[in-house]
Amino acid sequence: MTLQGRKPKAGDLIEIDRGFYKHWSVYVGDDYIVHITGLTGMPDWSFVSSSNGQAIVKKEPLKHVVGKCNYRVNNKYDKTRQVYPVSEIIVRANNEVDKLWTYHLFAKNCEHFATEIRYNEAQSDQAYTAVAVIMVIGFLILLI
Repeated sequence: MTLQGRKPKAGDLIEIDRGFYKHWSVYVGDDYIVHITGLTGMPDWSFVSSSNGQAIVKKEPLKHVVGKCNYRVNNKYDKTRQVYPVSEIIVRANNEVDKLWTYHLFAKNCEHFATEIRYNEAQSDQAYTAVAVIMVIGFLILLI
């Protein structure tokens, strides 16, 4: 596990580099994060195909979730969105723990979850990028 940049503070968004994708969570302090994951403790990506899109919100140690991956604080919308006060971010995140989450890669993923908690606006740049890539590939296939 390698931290890139500054140490997280309560309320920060944590971006975990999984290689092909980024896993997002909310840092709630004391080395814990709140994030969505598989129903039975599976890796954060495995519930996409194994549980009809059902996931669960968990509060877990940052080290446990990050494993050997790189991670960083990434409050990327702070300059363009209203940020909840830290105390409210923590309450909002903790209130979601143990709730079921219907996962959808393009409309309701881990980045949507984390940004909703911090900014009250769900957004996912990686979902937009994936949709754009799929559209370009589809267009290229049509040209062939």
